[in-house]
Amino acid sequence: MFSRLMKRKRIPTRFRLPYTAEQVYTMLYASCKAEVHARLRSFVASEEYKHHLWDIAQWLTSKNDSTFGLFISGNKGNGKTTIIKALESLYSYLHSNETSRSSSEMYDLPYRGFRVITAKDIVLLAKAFNNQTKENTSMVEEYNRIKNLEVLCIDDLGVESRESIHYGEIITAISDIIHYRYQEQFCTMITSNLSADEIAGYYDERFADRLREMAHVVNFANAPSFRV
Repeated sequence: MFSRLMKRKRIPTRFRLPYTAEQVYTMLYASCKAEVHARLRSFVASEEYKHHLWDIAQWLTSKNDSTFGLFISGNKGNGKTTIIKALESLYSYLHSNETSRSSSEMYDLPYRGFRVITAKDIVLLAKAFNNQTKENTSMVEEYNRIKNLEVLCIDDLGVESRESIHYGEIITAISDIIHYRYQEQFCTMITSNLSADEIAGYYDERFADRLREMAHVVNFANAPSFRV
């Protein structure tokens, strides 16, 4: 009886990379360096920064970690966004030689892909989704896509308004999309200037509790800014 129940329940596959932690660290380090050089800046990685990259590489290759997301927190300018942009580039590189999916696979969830988007932009897409018109069809489609994407990176969590009113309706865009992806166990990566503890104060304890369960935390804390 119990075995039949287990077979009926979908067990999601965790997003991981089929390489060793050493290989992923090397690729991620090179990708971070390329991101910085693309902005005509010099890449100087402190030992602490290297430690964080190694931590992420271990998580991306772990077979025993049940978490299905990444939460990178810390002060402004210490390389959080650079890391997720580097991860996006690495994802594209590792999938560049894949053949096209069949027509049936194209509609399987989650959709294949990796997207970095700011929390503010998610709010704008959610407003369109909650008030659909002929003029905002593309934004509605985009919202549905990122909601069901294999890897969604939300940049600058906590900069957006926690709640917004759109045509008299209260929209809690970030809470809604996190809740949905939590239920589906889709990989969600997040950067924020807020710490894991501060998240509860800005949103609520329910939101913070789900984040703790779903995400591996990488805490830059008070690491110095690279922008100085």
